[in-house]
Amino acid sequence: MVDGIGTTSVLRHVEYWNVNKFWRGFRWLMGTPWPLYASVLLFTNVAAAIAIMAFVRYLIPMPEARQLGEVAAGFAPVGILYLIFAVIVGGLVTYMLFRSVLLYQRRPDDVDPYVVRNLVLRIPVLQTLVVAMIWFIGILIATAAASRVAGSLALVVAVSTLMAGLVTCVLTYVQAERLVRPIAANTLSKRFADTTLEPPIKQRLYMTWFMTSGVPLIGILFLLAAQRNGFFGDTPGELMPSVSALAVTAIVTGMAGTAFATMSVVDPIKELQEAINRVRRGETDTQVDIYDASELGVLQAGFNEMMRGLNERQRVRDIFGQYVGSEVAQKALEEKPELGGEDRKVAVVFVDVIGSTNFAVNHTPEEVVDALNEFFEIVVDVVHRNKGVINKFEGDAALAVFGAPLALNDSASHALTAARELRQELDGLELEAGIGVASGHVVAGHIGGQDRFEYTVIGDAVNTAARLTELAKDSPGRVLTNLSTLKGANEIEQARWTVMKSIELRGRNKMTQLARPVRPTMADKY
Repeated sequence: MVDGIGTTSVLRHVEYWNVNKFWRGFRWLMGTPWPLYASVLLFTNVAAAIAIMAFVRYLIPMPEARQLGEVAAGFAPVGILYLIFAVIVGGLVTYMLFRSVLLYQRRPDDVDPYVVRNLVLRIPVLQTLVVAMIWFIGILIATAAASRVAGSLALVVAVSTLMAGLVTCVLTYVQAERLVRPIAANTLSKRFADTTLEPPIKQRLYMTWFMTSGVPLIGILFLLAAQRNGFFGDTPGELMPSVSALAVTAIVTGMAGTAFATMSVVDPIKELQEAINRVRRGETDTQVDIYDASELGVLQAGFNEMMRGLNERQRVRDIFGQYVGSEVAQKALEEKPELGGEDRKVAVVFVDVIGSTNFAVNHTPEEVVDALNEFFEIVVDVVHRNKGVINKFEGDAALAVFGAPLALNDSASHALTAARELRQELDGLELEAGIGVASGHVVAGHIGGQDRFEYTVIGDAVNTAARLTELAKDSPGRVLTNLSTLKGANEIEQARWTVMKSIELRGRNKMTQLARPVRPTMADKY
């Protein structure tokens, strides 16, 4: 008894789990493009079948066609059964063909993306083949029914339904190609489309026009030829209803086919245009969906690949600029760097940390790095704000250049202003620094070997700035320049400095007159 109750409970649990699983799968499926895909294609094929049988029964001017209804009554069960068969088998075949695509959409990790990608690209063609097979069997059944009335009627039915099937097949293709885009966009997002899996655009456009507009017009010619060969009577105007119906069909199907074919070309172009406009607005992460395997798919994938290349180039440029300075990086990208230099009039600011060795001994490496980064962050900001370039970092020192690689008017004034601002903004940090400013002619250019070189400046101004920095470490305010540099600045900047005594710098045999900033003025504060 207990076993029976337990078994019943388990069965109920399993049944509930299966129902719940089915319901979750159904809800997921309804949220995908597949229901719309199936309903549109089903409507198109059923409507086409009804239309062609009505055309043969009521618009073909043959006495035998009037008898088709009586014969068709006997074939009605067969027709109904085949309609049900066509819907069920067509749906099952479609499901079996595209089952891996459904699985990929729901659980991408369980399916090989390469197989799914190729299958998605073939969906329009495979779906058209399924529809063509269903129509072929239906044509055989309709022709067999008509042959029981008359051979001529069987020929008319065969030709009419065959032409209707051709039109329906091409409409199925263009509709499937349109409806499958959201699915294709997901599977093709990261790869180039294979152009061998879909016909070229030119062939698609020609085929669509011929099948949707040309075939109905050929049907009109067939009607005229049939009348001339005695298939119909000689009554004037008897072909008018059928000719009119075919003409209307040519207009309707031609418009539908042309609309789908046009959208298949225009929509990707519009999306590319919108993507280009986003790029112009600075949205460099722009990508477009890939859902085509023709030339348009290659164009879509090429655009994405181009954007990835541009982003990678920008990333390299940004990283390059962080190492050598944005100005140097820009100049290197615009011009091919070559070893050598040129004479330039520049101003140089040299910044060197005081007591860095003792600081490193008394702090952890992480604390040392954090302090230096905080220190140099201010240095870089002040230098760039005053139109200078950080030429290099050397341990706990930094060299800033004003006037190279980009020319700068009044470089001495900018360098002196930067030095004064550094004195103020570095105040209060745990690390202190000496700052030296000098100007003069230097050699500026690429120094090194063919495989490894750097942009730098070499000259007396650099050496003088380094010597002034050593003196500044023991001077009030810890900022020094020489008189020649100060004279090269504008009057406003000169007024912010005071001239000091002359000393002999290390390595020189002549006296250098020093200058340091005066205390902050009201102009500095406001």
